[in-house]
Amino acid sequence: MRTMGYAAMGWTGLYVVSKVFFALEGRLGVTGGPHVSPESYQGYGPGEVASAQWANAGSGLLIIVFLLAAQVRFDRCWPRVVLLVLLWLCTAMAAAGAVGMLGGALLTDRGGAVFGGYCAVWAVLLFLATRDLQRRPLRVVT
Repeated sequence: MRTMGYAAMGWTGLYVVSKVFFALEGRLGVTGGPHVSPESYQGYGPGEVASAQWANAGSGLLIIVFLLAAQVRFDRCWPRVVLLVLLWLCTAMAAAGAVGMLGGALLTDRGGAVFGGYCAVWAVLLFLATRDLQRRPLRVVT
């Protein structure tokens, strides 16, 4: 089932690429997300929108690093436990994004269903990759 980890990395990579494009354009929002009103930019100073999007891209890259680390066979318990906690948190955040975006799209006219669906798939892939790590036995070192 290690392929789920690689699938999750690829899916996360799509998020990173989207955030890089938004950073380069200095735009708020996310691909397939709700419409961002012009008033939303008023709380940002010069270059802050791009900085925020670069930070989002960095967050996505960090998730990819976690998923890459999950491909390693651990011989100690504590690094694996730390990684499991981080990956379960990432899974929960993706699931919350799916619920929030899909719920908002269904209950209001703001849009965002496409990104909500993306987050739902992301949450499932992260769940499967994390569950794979959790089920994998520790490597026995003799």
